[in-house]
Amino acid sequence: MEKNIDIKDFKKSVAKRNFYNTNDAGKVFLFAILIPFVASLVFSYIGYAIARGAGISFGEEESWINTLYNNYLWFTIPYALISQISFICLFFVYNKVNHISFKACKVKFKKINPIVAVVSAVFGILFVICLFGLIEGCFGTLFDMWGIASNDNPIPLNNFGWYVFYIIFFALVPAICEELIFRGVIFNGLKRGIGSIWAIILSSLLFALIHQNINQFIYPFIMGSVFAILMNKTNNLIYPILMHFFNNFTTVTIQYLMNIVAINLDLPVNAVYVIVSLILAAVIGVLFFLFYFFYLRKRDFSDSATEEANYVGKEPIFIGKLPLTLYAGMAISVIFIVINIIAG
Repeated sequence: MEKNIDIKDFKKSVAKRNFYNTNDAGKVFLFAILIPFVASLVFSYIGYAIARGAGISFGEEESWINTLYNNYLWFTIPYALISQISFICLFFVYNKVNHISFKACKVKFKKINPIVAVVSAVFGILFVICLFGLIEGCFGTLFDMWGIASNDNPIPLNNFGWYVFYIIFFALVPAICEELIFRGVIFNGLKRGIGSIWAIILSSLLFALIHQNINQFIYPFIMGSVFAILMNKTNNLIYPILMHFFNNFTTVTIQYLMNIVAINLDLPVNAVYVIVSLILAAVIGVLFFLFYFFYLRKRDFSDSATEEANYVGKEPIFIGKLPLTLYAGMAISVIFIVINIIAG
């Protein structure tokens, strides 16, 4: 005897949903931690096998992986891009497997406000300029005193060709890949479960943790909060991507100009330096506050797309309002940070 099929239930089972939930946020963050880690391990041992086959010898002063990373660009470049490649693959595969529409991440080219787009780009530049002294000088010096060294990128940045390479692969690509994961999936998913304010704070914390380095924690947390605030108000991922790109672009440009000795920002960190850095940080904070309250708040960026508010999918294990996968991802991130500190 044939079983009757409910047409509505069938359509719901095959139709793509156009939103994320907290379950999605937890799983995607956990995958964003584990997939690059596994991919890095696999690539490292493949690189080691290639190096041994090519007759490359390794000394006792540093590990074989550090030798490859610091001295051989054929290894360094792909290794440095593994996280971004993992993020973009994770985004598309996760959406495909879970029947989620691209609309869920809220990339809306047709609804771009030119003023917000331009101001987002300008703030991306200004945040670097105004926070450079506080982050690189003040906190950088503090970390150095604690014996926590920053990780230098061995990929050269001393001519225009490498500068273009950095703009593409260390400014544009991360801006797109990281925003799709952290503001597109994670923030939007958390917002549905715990509300805007907590989603801004938690998604920014996760964004800082993903960097897996204590001296790269403060600035990503600050900028993650700004990106999330912008995303929360505008409901359009284009603006955080623009701000993120110009933020990265400015950082790369400053480093390039320093490397070719066009500018010198290696100033002594004294009382005047600290005071000026704090003033600049306060200025950019006030400017963004004014932009938000006197422009963004007066504009209607509401999303008219309909959503199934009660959709959950497979029941995950929750602790409070958050899925277990999110706690697991945070715990693994902290473990990696501690390992990096110990490894020096």
